[in-house]
This record gives sequence, C-alpha cells and structure tokens, in this order.
Amino acid sequence: MAAGLGFKDFTTGEVLTAADVDGYLMQGIWVFASAAARDAAVTSPQEGNACYLKDTNQVLTYSGSAWVAVGGGSPLTTKGDVYGFSTVDARIPIGANNTVLTADSTQALGLKWAAPAGAGLTLVKSQVIGSAVSSVTVTSAFSATYDAYAIFVTGGTGSVNDENMTMQLGSTTTGYYACYIGAVYSTAASTIAANNNASNFTRAGNVITNGTQCSFEIINPFLAKRTYIKNGLYGGDTQYRNWGGYVDNTTSYTAFTLTPVSGTLTGGTIFVYGYALS
Repeated sequence: MAAGLGFKDFTTGEVLTAADVDGYLMQGIWVFASAAARDAAVTSPQEGNACYLKDTNQVLTYSGSAWVAVGGGSPLTTKGDVYGFSTVDARIPIGANNTVLTADSTQALGLKWAAPAGAGLTLVKSQVIGSAVSSVTVTSAFSATYDAYAIFVTGGTGSVNDENMTMQLGSTTTGYYACYIGAVYSTAASTIAANNNASNFTRAGNVITNGTQCSFEIINPFLAKRTYIKNGLYGGDTQYRNWGGYVDNTTSYTAFTLTPVSGTLTGGTIFVYGYALS
C-alpha cells in the first residue's frame, strides 16, 4: 500500500496514473468487519491510513507503528468500567465493592482498584433480616482486605422476649468456641458465666419483642489463625452484658450466622464494617 500523498486538484484531461489512484483516491476511510479482516487486507499500512471497524464501531489511524483509536467507539463493556490509557485507550474493569481507584505505576494502565487508604471504618456489607426467620447467615462478610471487623445488628424484633442470640462462624459447629460473659443487673449482683468447648458463641446478642440488639468486634476471621471476639455488648429488660471469646482453630472464615435460641427474628439490619488500620 502506497503512502498517502495528501490532496490534489486534478485538471480536466489529466491522465490518472496508478500512482495517483494509490496515493490520492485510495486514501479514504476503509471499512472492515474487524481488525483481523483489516490486517489481512492491508499488510503494509502507512502512517496516516485510516479505517473503520464494524465490530467495535471504532475509527482508527495508523501512527506509523500501530493502529490508534480516534473515536466512534468504546472499549468499555460492563457497568462501572472506566477509561484507562497505556499507549492506546483501554478498559479498566469495575473493581470490588467499597474499593477506590488508586494510582499505581506498576499497573499497565497506571491505576488499580484497592481498599481506601488511611485508618477508619469501611462498610463491607449490610443485610436486611427477613420476616420470621429462625436464623440469618451473612456471606462474603470477611476477606483478606481487613484483619478486624465491627458487627452491629439494629432494629427488628423477636417472637420471644429477652432471648439470647448465638453466633456461629462459617460451618464450624463443634466445640471450638470459648465465651465469657459478665452481666450487671439493675436489681441483683453482677454475675460471670463461661462457656468452653461450645458449638457457637452462646450469647452474641439479645432478642426482645421490641428490638434486637447485638454489637461486637471480631479479629482475624479470614486469617488462618485463632479468631477473637471482644467488646460484645447487649442488654435485656433488666441487665446489660459484656462478652468476649475466641474460636480455637485456624479456619479461614468468610461468613457468620446469628440464631435466636428460641423463636424467630423479623426485620432489622446487620452491618459489617472493616477496619483500615493504617
């Protein structure tokens, strides 16, 4: 393929040579079904050549070393995709929930999706509790993104008043749980209870007919090491309780289940926050 010769004003009676056809008349925008079809037809493109690709709806020009998109199309394919650039326009796929676009010179397009920098809490997941459910499982709650999490349950009601709510990590239902509870009564002395080798955390929260309550911090649930629970707080009609404990195994967990000891749960929301510690 000859190099383009630009523009020429032909005169009446002038002889149209093969070089004129190749250099002037053949320099419009070629239309091809795809890049493969173009490359098969144009084996030696010249700087300034232009083409249109039907499959991507793109107009491209040849820079002397590569075909470069100049408009009329998009590399984006999925909800949330954004434009990137290396030597040509390119797609940066949507990242995971609650991640932010971060500059990174080691990436081909100079950007990546990552957890927000800086200390603080980031909402990982919220899940509405259904109607009259005997338990509720929260999946995809824990990941490698965070080492520690805060979990809150607010709103909703229980069918049975002043009942304990247990917590199970993943599918572990054997005796790995140790839980220690201190209760301060408004009308009686303080008490301390312990549950060792239990099948769950026996008093992770409280279910009452006018509100369900549960809050605690969990450390290392996703890591292959012992998982700790601390600063759990809940209360009934006559007392407030603090609790903490651990799961004495090295299982990596991504989910947890909350279950009232008796009765059902209706409504309310479970919030899972991840700690960004640095």
